[in-house]
Amino acid sequence: MSLRLAERDLHLQQIEREIKNKKKMLVKKKKDLEKKHKLNEYLETVKDDYSKYYNYILKEKQEQYNALVLLKEYMYDLIKTENLVDEQKRTAKHDQRDILGEIDKVKAELDELVNH
Repeated sequence: MSLRLAERDLHLQQIEREIKNKKKMLVKKKKDLEKKHKLNEYLETVKDDYSKYYNYILKEKQEQYNALVLLKEYMYDLIKTENLVDEQKRTAKHDQRDILGEIDKVKAELDELVNH
């Protein structure tokens, strides 16, 4: 059973890498089109489409980041204010670490989108 989970995790990681690479490619193409736009007025529509998609990705990542921060704050409050037994507290702290890792990951993706 754990082999299936490991295979699934590897497959999900590969999919995430492919999505990330596609997003990088689209951002690069958007930048290239902005440069070429000056040379070719007919690319305006295509440039607008890439700009819309870029803005959509940026908005989506920002919303994901905001939701994770809210979840992190909720977990912090839960751990601090609730009378959790040791096992519940360990689980909550583990979940909180996972959320912090996701926040870092999404923040890095946002930074990459904004700075490219």
